Amino acid sequence: MKITIGVFAHVDAGKTTFCEGLLYQTNRIKFLGRVDHGSSVMDHNEVERRRGITIFSDIASFSYADNDYWLVDTPGHIDFSAEMERTIAVLDAAILIISAPNGVQSHSVTIHKLLQAQKIPVYIFINKIDQLSDVDIDFCMEDINKNLGINSRVIGNIAEIYEPTFVEWLCEYDNNLLEHFLDETHNEKIILAAAKNQIKSGNISLAVAGSALHQQGILETIAIIGETLTETPQNNDFSAAVFKVIHDKKGAKVTFIKCLSGKIAIKDEIFYNDIHEKINEIRSYQGKSYTKTSFAAAGDIVGVLGLSTAIPGMLLGDGAKMIMPTLQPALKAAVVHNLPHDAVMDCLRKIEQQDPMLKVDYVNHEINVCIMGKIQLEVLKELALEDFGIALDFSDCSIMYKETVAEPIMGYGHFEPLRHYAEVHLRIEPNPKGGCTFASEVHVDNFPKQYQNLVEHHVLERDHKGVLTGSSLTDVKIVLTKGAIHLKHTHGGDLKEATYRAVRQGLEKAENIILEPYYSFIIYVDTPTLGRVLSDITAMHGTFEPPETLGDRACIKGSGPVATFLNYSAELLSFTKGTGAISLWFLDYFPCHNPQEVIAKIGYQKERDMENTSSSVFLAKGAGFEVQWDRAEEFMQLM
Repeated sequence: MKITIGVFAHVDAGKTTFCEGLLYQTNRIKFLGRVDHGSSVMDHNEVERRRGITIFSDIASFSYADNDYWLVDTPGHIDFSAEMERTIAVLDAAILIISAPNGVQSHSVTIHKLLQAQKIPVYIFINKIDQLSDVDIDFCMEDINKNLGINSRVIGNIAEIYEPTFVEWLCEYDNNLLEHFLDETHNEKIILAAAKNQIKSGNISLAVAGSALHQQGILETIAIIGETLTETPQNNDFSAAVFKVIHDKKGAKVTFIKCLSGKIAIKDEIFYNDIHEKINEIRSYQGKSYTKTSFAAAGDIVGVLGLSTAIPGMLLGDGAKMIMPTLQPALKAAVVHNLPHDAVMDCLRKIEQQDPMLKVDYVNHEINVCIMGKIQLEVLKELALEDFGIALDFSDCSIMYKETVAEPIMGYGHFEPLRHYAEVHLRIEPNPKGGCTFASEVHVDNFPKQYQNLVEHHVLERDHKGVLTGSSLTDVKIVLTKGAIHLKHTHGGDLKEATYRAVRQGLEKAENIILEPYYSFIIYVDTPTLGRVLSDITAMHGTFEPPETLGDRACIKGSGPVATFLNYSAELLSFTKGTGAISLWFLDYFPCHNPQEVIAKIGYQKERDMENTSSSVFLAKGAGFEVQWDRAEEFMQLM
């Protein structure tokens, strides 16, 4: 069986050390690397080696007990969580590493929620038990089960799943096994089948305690996965998921894919994003090194050359689509440079191919990038300099706002300079937590399907800008109500122009709402400072659950605007004299708590944003003329 395993953890829990130990014990590497020594096989990028953290997901392979494994090491730092999330689409199972001294930390909770949402079986490795003089595994498991909301149990090896105490525990979740157990007709085959079913369904999870640094418990974890994981059925039609893009030393774009079904060979064509492209080369990677191969089959992870526009998150094959990420950046920063604009944009576009969440944008003569946190900016500077020879700097981080509409509104767009023609009518309506979606209520007899598809493509292909702050439009459903073309004069870009103008014209008339990102937080403080913290949360427009007290410590869980909580950790450390701790992670977007202040601070001038014009162009006496948004409806021909 071919198995792809992702290894996940909160930063510094020992994830890369676990991966190194696994490759060493399965004879894939001859010497053990160390993250803190900059010698690990998986963290081979120079920026990773200098910083001693995982920034990019990396791949290696090994074999153990008749199974072939692909191992994916993922970033643990929250600033690089988008890179981590992209790997989930290619996994058969996940190992979540929990540090025994630190317990379940905030990012581990986020990771587990993502894995649960994608129905990835999760196995727990309790690491660093060597650092505790009197380790209490039962206490560790209580912490894990409570904070992750799972039913997990520690076992030392695969044989323990057949022991009476384990079988009795498993019976709590599997009725079929319970019936056999009560009838005393259960056997190892029935027990194993029950364990597989409950792990696959996410009802239970198995855990191993050990020390990655001292090579304890690593192979036991892999043996348990190999025995208890359910094999995924395959079909012959080719499909694959893109989860990583790099540019090699020669500048060639390498697209990393997991073959989900079927197979692919050199010179085969792949269909995606409405185009066909030919595979020129297939590489099998082991860390930074690779060997060339002639084909890849279901279950394989390879790097391919030849896919010019594929980006992480794409599914390849018939019916290909994008996998929309759950984690979103909450911050943005302006690029500071004194270099030719084209050179800077070319550099950033190539980095954006590796990380689409950067969303490089050029508005009002300023280049902006979207980021998860401040450390990501430092890494971007180093990558631009080392990989592309471009020296960049960035402004201070600012909040990345979004915009939506409060009520349905109609938008109209017309584009008819000489020998061009298109008209589009769109209804823009609220679609809470739905991103930006498209629908049509036009019959194909009135507007042919191929043109409706073009309108859909143009609605979804870009981030439409709101009129209050120029922030991205979201949480809207855009419905095509009417459309027209001219068989002789309509050209490829005409429907695009009409569609863009219709969206913008509708927003000009709408009741627009600014949305701001919120953090979830967990704060730990000594009880004497609890009142101060609760008062601070309220003042920062946050909300919280009733605090939990644990002896002389208090735990507060809640949420609040990124804008007010972004720098609170330093203040908390100051007035608690270092005893307070806060963990923050992105929650979602909600209506802004201070919209007028935000509008004034951003100072967006919609009239000067010519790339997002709301006017329409009409034809009279052989020449096109422009009509502003507030009068455009008077001239529309489909009214």
